[in-house]
Amino acid sequence: MPPIMIRKKYGHTVSVLQGSNKVVACSKADWLPLKTGGFIIIDNDDEFYRISHKQKFVLSKSVVTQDREHIIIQENVGTSLSINDDISFAYKEHEVTSGTVIEGGQGYAEGDKVKPSTGVCKYNSLDEIDNPAIFVVDEVDENGSIQSVSVESKGLYSIAPDDQDDVVSGSGSGAKLNITSSLLSNMPIEDRTISNIELTDNSTLITLNHALPPRVLEGEIKVEKWEVTLHAEYVGESKFNVDYDIVKDFTPNYDLPLVRGDLTSNHLLHNEAMSIIDKKIKELEEKIDSLGS
Repeated sequence: MPPIMIRKKYGHTVSVLQGSNKVVACSKADWLPLKTGGFIIIDNDDEFYRISHKQKFVLSKSVVTQDREHIIIQENVGTSLSINDDISFAYKEHEVTSGTVIEGGQGYAEGDKVKPSTGVCKYNSLDEIDNPAIFVVDEVDENGSIQSVSVESKGLYSIAPDDQDDVVSGSGSGAKLNITSSLLSNMPIEDRTISNIELTDNSTLITLNHALPPRVLEGEIKVEKWEVTLHAEYVGESKFNVDYDIVKDFTPNYDLPLVRGDLTSNHLLHNEAMSIIDKKIKELEEKIDSLGS
């Protein structure tokens, strides 16, 4: 039975850098069924490249937010990220656990409620309210100077209040607390899709398909992707988010590349086939010589 050419559409896009032998797929592409030994043709190139290896990897990067729909990685990530990648965005949250008085101020009354003046507290966009820590004044002296406080609400903060912090609200002024905060073990995770990427020499600006929660200033993104290793370096111009074909087009016994009518680089196919045949002949000759001796 003659060999049959199979051109497989795995979907979505790939990216590759000139001079690299790595091709990275969009995270939506499922390359689990992809077999090594076939060829990949990138963006209607005339050149073909044999796939020698494939692997799945997890990319994890720290980011800062430019605004709610844009995040920045402080390096050029090249082909590691793609448009339409599905990413997870995780960010830290802190809560206030205790407070002790450093300076009591004056004019306060028992039952006053005060809150830290620093930190970035979470904003509930549904209720349109802040979620700061709240301390209750438990005891004051004759001048209204705070002697002790207790935590009524721990609050939620993307950036915790300062360890030594002036407080606001209440009926007095001038109080300062020593504040203890803790990092919550379970980080909130937001799922987003990349809608655009802009690369500079030392940064990557990512546009998200919809906004992050308010007042989130930094976090970490993760994405799981496939990449393949080519048998040779990619000689074309670097390409990002382009179409590709996987071609399984070789003889069934020795994987000799078959000449195709739609490639202008058929001489490369021929040369590769000749090199494989040459290697096989050499191996046979050595085997025959060893049997004869």
